[in-house]
Amino acid sequence: MRISTNTIFESGGARISDLQVGINRTMQQISSNRKILTPSDDPVGSARALVITQSDAVNDQFAVNRKSVTNSLSIAESVLGGVTNALQNIKTSIVSAGNGVLTDVERGFIANELQGHLDELLSFANSSDGSEGYLFSGFSASVPYSKIQGGAQYNGDQGQKSLQVDTSRQIPFAEVGSAIFGNIRTSLTQFNTVSNPSNTGQTVATSSINVPTSGNLTGNNYEVSFDNTAANFSVVNKTTGAIVVPSTPYVSPQTVTFDGIDLTLTNSPGAPAPGDHFSIQPGNQNIFETLTDIINILKTPANTAASKLDLTAGLTQANNNVDKSLNNVLTTRAKFGISLQEIDQLDSVGQNTGLTFKQQLSDIQDLDYAKALTDLNQQQVTLQAAQQSFVKTSSLSLFNYIT
Repeated sequence: MRISTNTIFESGGARISDLQVGINRTMQQISSNRKILTPSDDPVGSARALVITQSDAVNDQFAVNRKSVTNSLSIAESVLGGVTNALQNIKTSIVSAGNGVLTDVERGFIANELQGHLDELLSFANSSDGSEGYLFSGFSASVPYSKIQGGAQYNGDQGQKSLQVDTSRQIPFAEVGSAIFGNIRTSLTQFNTVSNPSNTGQTVATSSINVPTSGNLTGNNYEVSFDNTAANFSVVNKTTGAIVVPSTPYVSPQTVTFDGIDLTLTNSPGAPAPGDHFSIQPGNQNIFETLTDIINILKTPANTAASKLDLTAGLTQANNNVDKSLNNVLTTRAKFGISLQEIDQLDSVGQNTGLTFKQQLSDIQDLDYAKALTDLNQQQVTLQAAQQSFVKTSSLSLFNYIT
């Protein structure tokens, strides 16, 4: 069999080139600590490594989200701790105001103290979430509460902020303000219409929303009063002081409409007594309305038997409302605490999952240094042998035998 000189050079060069490529690849593996340099090296392993890498990245993002939720919940918990202390101080002040030996001036001092607590609670309700939003405004970027004559009104929405902290778990990291500072039910109906303790007549008052004019609802407090003859009645907006129903002759039953409210007065069975009066309040209040009401009551002189009964009734209702508000706050704090506890557990699971992903990637991608160095030495010896063999082979020629 004849082998041309050209074939000898081509096959020898190709073999040496292949061996050099193998050495370079092994050296790249050693320098990068990876046994898979390109997908063609191990298609199945490369595909598995890609899936595991993506899963590990998602797991890392969950960890970042859990950290963000923890920070927000910690801020909210700290704020609600301040709210709890403020409400407890408010309750103490309300109880103190019921002391029968206090003068009108001294009750005025307590009213000023409660005004300070009102401003303090409003500040807590408008707390920032540590970035560019608010803790208790839902999805809205507006300041949660704005001060009004009757207390404060909620400007946020009912959106529930939450983040994905695990594959199938989202955890809320804030609460809407109305769930914490509102939801003080004073009545099962739309309005809390209460007969004054000093009333001696038998007339009953009920209130409901007048649907056609419901847009006129103010959320303010009203007082229905009969005059000294019990023949006429009027309605005053206690929040603003405005007369909304002037003196009107009373005939049972009688319904009058004002500010989106239908007020019905009915003898049951007897007629009203001179000076009888009723209060009308929203059936669902917030703590700011409660504090504003009790502040106004404490600033009103209580120097008659009827006014003292009004004071006692107002203090009792305010005390009950503060208890309900405190329950709202404690319920939210408990919910935040449970979420923080769950995040701790998810963090532990997430860390273990991350270690598992990294171990799987290591098994697929990481290089066996001992084997790689052995292969490199073998490849280098083979290359040297091939080079020397090629030199000897390429030097053979018939001309060497011509004399």
